[in-house]
Amino acid sequence: MAPNIGLPGEWKMQQPHNCILQRLPSADRQQLLARCEQMTLPQAARLDGPGQGGHQVYFPLSGLVVLQSGSGGHAVSAGMFGNEGMLGAGLALGLARSPLQATVLEAGQAMRLGCLGFWHALRHSRPLTRLSQHYLYSTYEQLALSAACAHCHDITPRLACWLLMADDRLQLAAMHFTQQEMADILGVRRVGITRAAGWLQDQGLIGYHRGVISILDRPGLQQAACSCYVLFARNHAPLICHI
Repeated sequence: MAPNIGLPGEWKMQQPHNCILQRLPSADRQQLLARCEQMTLPQAARLDGPGQGGHQVYFPLSGLVVLQSGSGGHAVSAGMFGNEGMLGAGLALGLARSPLQATVLEAGQAMRLGCLGFWHALRHSRPLTRLSQHYLYSTYEQLALSAACAHCHDITPRLACWLLMADDRLQLAAMHFTQQEMADILGVRRVGITRAAGWLQDQGLIGYHRGVISILDRPGLQQAACSCYVLFARNHAPLICHI
């Protein structure tokens, strides 16, 4: 049963862990971890791409991975995940190919195992299958929200929303995103990000200098964000675990 937790910004991660792995019964978790290796997620590394058959499954312990849809230089953010999620959950439904591009935006650590090892673990662990399917449904919900947000809302509230979502997952004093990266993720021109970030900074909501972003006034940033943030937060909250 999911813990009773508040809105993002109240969560405090105590040590590197992955929430999906942490929710598994101890015996199931130990059997799965025995097949995994811990590795670094380098910034800008592409973990999966549209139409590709994923050969690896990733459970991030830290960092941030963004999911984008589209091609030909016109990809747009379709979601993100940190240590609350995983890459490769579609295997729980027998889906080896991904329709999305997964790229590491903020470097971190992850547990990784091959698809065959994950399939074996799924066959022997009902809780892992259930958690993977639950996370996959949450991902689809995030995709739908992202599509509606991109269609309905202006750049500034979308940027505020996106920064809050990233902060919820990273829980860092400062985040490292260039204007071009944010423009690519939100599917807008860089000049739009320059104006939006400048306005948020002028309002004292964020600090931004040479790709380093800090949130100075979180309640104010939540007010500046589009209404989608509350929906994203409700989607994200049940995935978070406390240890």
